[in-house]
Amino acid sequence: MAEYNQKYSMHFDIACYMSDYNRILRPSAFLDCAQDIATKAAGSLDFGDTALKDHNCVWILARQQVRFLKPVKFGDVVRLDSWHKGLKGINFLRDYQMLSEDGEPMVNSTSSWIIMDIAERRLCRDEAVMSRVPAEPQSEDHAIEAPCPKVVMPRSVQPELIGTHVVNYSDTDFNLHANNVKYTVWALDALPESLVYEHFLKELTINFNREARRGETVELYHAFVDGAHIIEGKVDGVQVFIEKLIFEE
Repeated sequence: MAEYNQKYSMHFDIACYMSDYNRILRPSAFLDCAQDIATKAAGSLDFGDTALKDHNCVWILARQQVRFLKPVKFGDVVRLDSWHKGLKGINFLRDYQMLSEDGEPMVNSTSSWIIMDIAERRLCRDEAVMSRVPAEPQSEDHAIEAPCPKVVMPRSVQPELIGTHVVNYSDTDFNLHANNVKYTVWALDALPESLVYEHFLKELTINFNREARRGETVELYHAFVDGAHIIEGKVDGVQVFIEKLIFEE
C-alpha cells in the first residue's frame, strides 16, 4: 500500500489523440486523465473499485470543477498529481493538478464522489464500506479550495433544445451507464463550432444527478447566462446532468 500522506503522481506526454484542432489538450482528455489517476490513486490506498466491489459497491462521480490556467499543448511533458481530501457531508473529495515539466500549474481541478450500492442503485450506507475510506485528508493542499459548487439553470431563462444523444456502446463504462467524461463531450459537440474551435475553455463545472443508461436518449438544452454557457441534459424530462462552461472571449 502507498504512503497515505503522499500524493499520487503520473508523468506522461500529451499525445495526438488527446489534442484538438489547435493542438491543445481537449477538456475531455483531461477528464479522462483525472478519472484514470483517481482510480489508480484510490486503489493504491486500498479503497479503489476492486476493494469496494467486494461489498457490491462502486465509486460514482457527483461533481467536478476544472480550471484550465493555460493551454496544455501536444507534446508537452506533464505531471498529474491527485490526492484524497477526506469526507465532507456525504461526499468524498479529491483534487487534481496538472503541472508542466518545470512544475508550473497548468490545470487545477476538484471533485466530489459518492459510493453507490450497485444492486440498489442508491447511496451506500454500509459502515464496513464507509470505514475503508479515511475521513481525514491525504494532504492539506488544495488545487481548488472550495468543493465543486452546485450548478442550476436560472428560472429567469428559457433554455433552447440544441441536440440529442442516444447512449450507445462507446459511451458506457463497466457500470453500464454513460461514463462521466461523455457528458462534457456531448455538451461541447452540441455548441456552435465557432465557439469551441476558436475560443479557449477556461473553466467547466459539472453536476451528475442521475445515470444515463444505454439506449436512453439524452436531450441537451442550452442557455447563455452571465458570460457562461449552461448545458442541461435530460432523459424523459428528468435532469441527468448540468454543466457550466466559461470560454475566453
